[in-house]
Order: sequence, then structure tokens, then C-alpha cells
Amino acid sequence: MGAYLQHHFDAAGTQEQQLFASLLQEQDPEIMALINEPDPSSRYHPVIRKIRDTLIAGA
Repeated sequence: MGAYLQHHFDAAGTQEQQLFASLLQEQDPEIMALINEPDPSSRYHPVIRKIRDTLIAGA
């Protein structure tokens, strides 16, 4: 989550920022499942994609 905050949150639009805030309300196992096995049909997919891309780039 820190990677998204550091690299994307400030530049994100209001809708995406709200989506990120909503994602943070999910249970940790659900968030981890979304990050480990992205679901393109998930409403969180745009944020999850950015989180994954940032983590992969930093690896």
C-alpha cells in the first residue's frame, strides 16, 4: 500500500483516491488475494494494477 501512496496517490483523481480508501477497508486476506491473483472484473483492479506494477518495478 505504501508503494501506491508514494508513487500514485497524489496524482490520482478523486475517484481513484476514493477507490483506494475503500480498498483499505477490506480485510487483509482479501487485499492479499487481490494483489496475488488480480481479478480484472474487480472494482479495485485499476488500483491493484498500479500497486503490482510498482512492486514489480521495485523488485
